[in-house]
Amino acid sequence: MNMMFKQSVICLVAMLVSAGVMADDVVNARYETVHCASPCKGEEAKHMQWWLMRDTNQVEIRNLYQNGEPAHHSSLWLKKPAGQMNYIYLMHDERRAIDYADVDLKLLSIKTDDQFWQLKSQLVTDSELASLKKMAETETQYGYPVEKYTGTLGNAIQSEVWWIPVLKLPYKVSYIYPQHTVSIQLQSLQPAAKPDQPVEIAPSTSLTALSNYQHVDYADLGDMEHNPSEMQWLAKAHAAPGLQGHHH
Repeated sequence: MNMMFKQSVICLVAMLVSAGVMADDVVNARYETVHCASPCKGEEAKHMQWWLMRDTNQVEIRNLYQNGEPAHHSSLWLKKPAGQMNYIYLMHDERRAIDYADVDLKLLSIKTDDQFWQLKSQLVTDSELASLKKMAETETQYGYPVEKYTGTLGNAIQSEVWWIPVLKLPYKVSYIYPQHTVSIQLQSLQPAAKPDQPVEIAPSTSLTALSNYQHVDYADLGDMEHNPSEMQWLAKAHAAPGLQGHHH
């Protein structure tokens, strides 16, 4: 176990114990994201299925399928008591993990502030929601009240957000850009207030599983460039932050 990962685990255990984590703090939500060029032709849309698994001070985003092909990697964000963040890129088939310290994220210009944390843990930030207009219409999904917001975000992006206030997560999001559209739709939710919903087991990575992965620090990746066996699995980690800077 490398030192940085060991420190992350110790920190995570301490946070879970000190926070006295209750079941209500845990939210597991499976989403589908659809990207489509405008005007959208259904057969050309790109689909991605993924889980957002949120616990106190940690969020795991696990990709399941991309355009029908299995995807087996996760992004695990850990928020430390002082506010800094650690990040672990997990490759489940290879049982490998790349560990990023707070300083690595800064060097990669990843600004790990409250806005960033909200984006990862609730997909829509508080400030984004506040800039949209709350509509009168409401509905219920998975047993929870849902509010609708509309307006523009960023560079005139037409946006609609169906928001579940009690969970601080969207039921549905729609973004219309000049050249393409993006929609995000909730597919499965735990805990659901709706009693007849089938239970879908969220594939969250436990601390035990994490400790059985082979870990490498992001800062050490440069030393592996000339090792063919290491390059084999690193070539599959193209979605890991900053990796293109090390490998060509």
